[in-house]
Amino acid sequence: MEKKTVTVRVDEKTRKELEQVAEELGESPSEVIRKAIHLAWFTTMQERMRRESQEIANDPEEREEAAKIREWARYLAS
Repeated sequence: MEKKTVTVRVDEKTRKELEQVAEELGESPSEVIRKAIHLAWFTTMQERMRRESQEIANDPEEREEAAKIREWARYLAS
Protein backbone atom coordinates (compact mmCIF):
# COMPACT_ATOMS: atom_id res chain seq x y z
CA MET A 1 0.00 0.00 0.00
CA GLU A 2 1.32 3.40 -0.96
CA LYS A 3 1.92 5.75 1.95
CA LYS A 4 1.47 9.48 1.58
CA THR A 5 2.52 12.27 3.88
CA VAL A 6 -0.13 14.46 5.47
CA THR A 7 0.75 17.41 7.64
CA VAL A 8 -1.36 17.88 10.74
CA ARG A 9 -1.18 21.07 12.75
CA VAL A 10 -2.10 20.68 16.40
CA ASP A 11 -2.20 23.02 19.34
CA GLU A 12 0.06 22.52 22.36
CA LYS A 13 -2.58 20.61 24.37
CA THR A 14 -3.21 18.18 21.51
CA ARG A 15 0.52 17.70 20.92
CA LYS A 16 1.03 16.79 24.60
CA GLU A 17 -1.93 14.40 24.52
CA LEU A 18 -0.61 12.79 21.35
CA GLU A 19 2.82 12.31 22.91
CA GLN A 20 1.28 10.82 26.06
CA VAL A 21 -0.86 8.37 24.10
CA ALA A 22 2.08 7.41 21.89
CA GLU A 23 4.25 6.80 24.95
CA GLU A 24 1.51 4.81 26.70
CA LEU A 25 1.01 2.60 23.64
CA GLY A 26 4.69 2.41 22.79
CA GLU A 27 3.98 3.62 19.28
CA SER A 28 4.92 6.57 17.14
CA PRO A 29 2.70 9.64 16.97
CA SER A 30 2.05 8.78 13.31
CA GLU A 31 0.72 5.34 14.27
CA VAL A 32 -1.50 6.88 16.96
CA ILE A 33 -2.90 9.33 14.40
CA ARG A 34 -3.53 6.48 11.92
CA LYS A 35 -5.38 4.53 14.60
CA ALA A 36 -7.43 7.60 15.53
CA ILE A 37 -8.45 8.06 11.90
CA HIS A 38 -9.43 4.39 11.59
CA LEU A 39 -11.45 4.63 14.80
CA ALA A 40 -13.19 7.78 13.56
CA TRP A 41 -14.06 6.03 10.27
CA PHE A 42 -15.35 2.95 12.12
CA THR A 43 -17.46 5.09 14.45
CA THR A 44 -18.88 7.02 11.49
CA MET A 45 -19.85 3.77 9.76
CA GLN A 46 -21.49 2.46 12.96
CA GLU A 47 -23.55 5.65 13.23
CA ARG A 48 -24.58 5.34 9.58
CA MET A 49 -25.67 1.74 10.15
CA ARG A 50 -27.69 2.79 13.22
CA ARG A 51 -29.44 5.54 11.25
CA GLU A 52 -30.19 3.22 8.33
CA SER A 53 -31.43 0.51 10.71
CA GLN A 54 -33.74 3.01 12.37
CA GLU A 55 -35.06 4.09 8.97
CA ILE A 56 -35.76 0.45 8.10
CA ALA A 57 -37.42 -0.15 11.46
CA ASN A 58 -39.72 2.84 10.86
CA ASP A 59 -40.76 1.77 7.33
CA PRO A 60 -43.10 -1.25 7.08
CA GLU A 61 -42.04 -2.07 3.50
CA GLU A 62 -38.36 -1.90 4.43
CA ARG A 63 -38.97 -4.10 7.50
CA GLU A 64 -40.66 -6.69 5.31
CA GLU A 65 -37.76 -6.65 2.84
CA ALA A 66 -35.24 -6.92 5.70
CA ALA A 67 -37.15 -9.93 7.10
CA LYS A 68 -36.97 -11.63 3.69
CA ILE A 69 -33.24 -10.99 3.49
CA ARG A 70 -32.73 -12.41 7.01
CA GLU A 71 -34.73 -15.53 6.09
CA TRP A 72 -32.64 -15.98 2.95
CA ALA A 73 -29.40 -15.50 4.91
CA ARG A 74 -30.48 -18.11 7.48
CA TYR A 75 -31.31 -20.50 4.64
CA LEU A 76 -27.90 -19.98 3.06
CA ALA A 77 -26.16 -20.43 6.42
CA SER A 78 -27.88 -23.74 7.13
